[in-house]
This record gives sequence, C-alpha cells and structure tokens, in this order.
Amino acid sequence: MSYNPPISVKQAIEKIDYNQYLLPAIQREFVWESVDIELLFDSLMRNYPIGSLLMWKVQGENKVNHRFYSVLKTFREKYNTHCKEVNTNSIADFEAILDGQQRLTALYIGLKGSYAHKKKNFAWKDNEHSIPTRKLHLCLTEGSIDEDDNEDGRVYDFKFLTNEDLAVSESTWFEVGKILEITGTFELNQYLKREGFDNDEFISSTLFKLFDVVHVKNFINYYLETDQDYDKALNIFIRINSGGEKLSYSDLIMSTIISVWSSKTISAREEFNNLIDEIWQSTEIVIDKDLIIRTYLLIFSQKDIKFRVTNFSVENAIEFKNNWLAIREAIAESIELVKSFGYVEQTITSKNALLPIIHYLFISGKSKQFKNKVAYKEDRDLIKRWFHTVLLKRIFGGQADTVLKIIRDVVQEEIKRGALLFPATKIAKTLSKTRKSITMDDEAIENLLYTTYEDRYAFPILALLYPHLDYKNNDFNKDHIFPKSQFNSKSLKKHGIDLSQEKGNYYTDNWCYNGIVNLQMFDSNENKSKSDKTFEDWIKSYPVDFNKQILPRITEFSKFIEFVDIRWDMLKEKLKLELTF
Repeated sequence: MSYNPPISVKQAIEKIDYNQYLLPAIQREFVWESVDIELLFDSLMRNYPIGSLLMWKVQGENKVNHRFYSVLKTFREKYNTHCKEVNTNSIADFEAILDGQQRLTALYIGLKGSYAHKKKNFAWKDNEHSIPTRKLHLCLTEGSIDEDDNEDGRVYDFKFLTNEDLAVSESTWFEVGKILEITGTFELNQYLKREGFDNDEFISSTLFKLFDVVHVKNFINYYLETDQDYDKALNIFIRINSGGEKLSYSDLIMSTIISVWSSKTISAREEFNNLIDEIWQSTEIVIDKDLIIRTYLLIFSQKDIKFRVTNFSVENAIEFKNNWLAIREAIAESIELVKSFGYVEQTITSKNALLPIIHYLFISGKSKQFKNKVAYKEDRDLIKRWFHTVLLKRIFGGQADTVLKIIRDVVQEEIKRGALLFPATKIAKTLSKTRKSITMDDEAIENLLYTTYEDRYAFPILALLYPHLDYKNNDFNKDHIFPKSQFNSKSLKKHGIDLSQEKGNYYTDNWCYNGIVNLQMFDSNENKSKSDKTFEDWIKSYPVDFNKQILPRITEFSKFIEFVDIRWDMLKEKLKLELTF
C-alpha cells in the first residue's frame, strides 16, 4: 500500500465520470442525507481536512471475476438509491473505492448530480410534486445565516433547492455545479462582470474561494493498494470500516455474503435490492438488508442468532446462497400477507414481528400463495390475530433476539410433531414463562382502551374488534362514532352539556371522545352512509347491527357518558376474547 499524490475535487469528479473510480460489490448504499452533503462543502470552503481515501487498483482477472458499480449520481429517495453495475470488460485498469465512498458520492451529487427527497406530509409518488429534484446551491447574500438558528455551525450557506425554492427566495443563489464550467480565473471574472457581481466583494471572494476549492487545491488525499488478492481487499474494507459510525454489523456481514455470492450469474447486492424494491412497489412496506439477513439467521442458525459478524461465516453465506430463492419467496409472501391484514408501513410498529411468520412459511413449505389459498384460511386467521397481539404487547423491543429464538424453537418443534397450523397457543404458553408474555390481564386490556385515533396502535386494536371487514381489499375506514366536531366548546354549549356533572370530563378528555371507546372500523358503505352525520341521525337512516358493531343502544349525545361506560365493558370483553390463545 502506498500514499499517492493528492488530487483536486474536479479531478476526482472526472475519474468518476470516466469510470476510473468504481465501487466494489462489497460497498453499501449511499446513506448520507442532504444536510451531510451541505456540511461537507462547508468544510471544504473552510479548508477543513475531509479525511484520506483508500483505493484498490484493479487489474487483470479481478476486473472480470467480480462485480463493480458506478458511483451514484442522482439520489431519489426510495426510487433511485442503487448504484448501477458497470461492464468492466472494455475498461482499462481502474481503482475501486474501499474507503471514501460516501464522501466521493456526496461530492459528485453536490457538483454534478441531484438529491430528491419526499416533501413532508406528501404521498410516496415518484413525481416532482411529491419528491422534487433538488440541486446544491451556495447563497451569495451576505449575512444569510441566522446565527441564532445555526446549530451545525456552518459558515457558508449551502442548500439543496428546488426550482420553486429559487423562485420564491429573496436571496441570491449560485448553482454549485456551474463552477465546473468555469475553467479559469479569467472566465470567473467574466462571469462576475456579466452577472453584475464584479463590484460585490462578498460574492467575488465567495466564488473565487469555491473555484479554488474545486479546481486548484488538492484536497483528495488517498492511499492505493495494488495487491490483486481480492480476499485481502475485503479484509482491508472490513478492518477500516469496522469503526465507521454509520457502518452496521449488517454492512459487514453483507460484505461477506457479497464476496461469496459474487459471480456473473448471481449478485447478492442486486438480489437484495431487487427484493426490497419489489416489496416496496407492491406493498409500500419498507424492508432492508437487516431483515433479510436476520431471516437467514433465524432459519438456519441453530445456536446463537445474535446479529454480529462472528456469527456469519463463509459457510453460512454459501448456505444462504443455496437457499436464497426459498427464503426470498417466504419473505415476499409474508409481507404480502400482513398487507392483506390491512397493515401499512406506519402501523407495522416492529418489523421483527414479521420474522416468525417468514420462518413459519419457510419451514412449513407454505410460501406459495399462502395469502390466497382457501385451504390456508384458518391458518391465516390465526396468524393475523397473533400478529395483532404481539404488536400490541410490544414484545420485540429490547432483547428481540431472545424472543425470536424462543418462538423459532417452538415453531420448529411443533412442525416436527406434525402441526398443521401456526402454533400461536404453544408460543403464548411458552412466552408466559418469560418477561415477554403475550397474555393480557384486565389492566393491560383497559390500557389499550385509552389509545387515541392518531396512535399507530389504534389499527391493531380496531382490527381485533372488527375482524369481519375486508382488510385484504382495503375496505375499511377508521372513524368516530359520535363525530369529533360535536366535542368543541361551541357544540357542547349548544347541546347544554354540563361539564361539572359526574364524569363530565368524558366530553373533554381526548382518550374518551377521540379514543377507542368512540371509534369504530367501518366498511366503505357504512362510512359513506355515516359521513358527518351524528350517531343518532345515522342510526335512523342505516340498518346497524349493534352487536356486530359492538355498540350500546344509546345514541343521544346527551347520554355520551352512559354510552362510554357501557361500551368500555363491551370492548373489554371482546378484546379479552380476541387476545386469548
């Protein structure tokens, strides 16, 4: 390994453009947020060191025996996050980035690419309305940084902006990438004169500083490894990155998987990415490589399933590869299954809860069409009720590995004994002897009834109370029984509600008028018929099954206190029944 002469930022960008810098398959995804890129450019402008890179010179057979990828050039949250594979057959010798991928990618995105992330409260749609393209800009208005709100201590105001942002901004902005088009100080002076900035000392000094940082100064220090031993390159990558703040154990395990799977017929990186993307596109549920690797450990590691590098050997990676198609199928079918239960990304409060289902489908051989086959209906209903329950009990917080191993062992034992259904009762009985029991006493059930409309746990509670709805086809709607609008001060006064009466707080306490006790899951016809009607008016116009809807025959708003007390007991009994295995 030797220290090479440093190069400029512009030279590094050119090497990326000409595929002279590529990423080995062992590298992870780009994980920096837009603010990280902004701060990197601020550091460069302040002459701060940005650390040395480590490159591996790839020659001979290594060019064709392993997969290499281009640096990500345009980041689009959820929709364009993966690097593209490069055909290296016709490329001269190149250098693979072992350490420095995040920084080099950030430099490229800032200077020649773009960064698009979803706007707050917008739907996940792959369009400019929801996920607008942003380019890095530098503010040329002196004093643009608010010192009272400058938590990250930046001196130069770099920001990723959309065209809309620029149109409404009162400040002067410079698109950072345009500095690459300016090849010398003469051209820069011409630009300043043409834009009317030549007499503005702040703008002139700022842009000359940016030019110096990108074109002149050799900021990129790097070491070059020339040994063609791929295992040595992998070992260097793991050793260097083990101390990285953002590099998780799964990243290190992933490097082992990739190195073992690496061939021209199968790529772990692409297989994982394809599965993650397919699941997102079909369900809008997010999984990651951690869940995929945990699935393997849960199924095949008979001893310790803790998520650490020492638990994953080359032999493990080979076994993983040999069983990949079956594992993939079990994961995909399990996600589709919980989607058919009515779950969305926001209501799956623990992805670890998916793992026992994946494991069960895999070892029982039921991965094909489990969510649709009539023969599996009883099994599906059992798993659905169990899934609701474990999420409500939150048993996968803390030491999840211990709980997963207990459940895994029970499932394997019951399958060996010939069990035809998911062993929910046996799991509950076994867990009852631990701190992670899923059995709920009266107090625990009553606590569920304090859950409010906005709470992520409202869905599994209501789904347990109304199991008859068509969750598979998304024919369900959560809504208030007595409209929430009735509980404002103006309405209460209009109805002559005496808040000083005993339990008068029922009309003002959020858990009561906006909680489970005043919530119902409606199908589309019921929801349409109710709309904003009062409970009393709705009952008069729609044939309601009071028992099925778990409703007391009290519809007057003036008797809301009585309604709450009676319905509380009704819901409690129903939940006790549904939560018992």
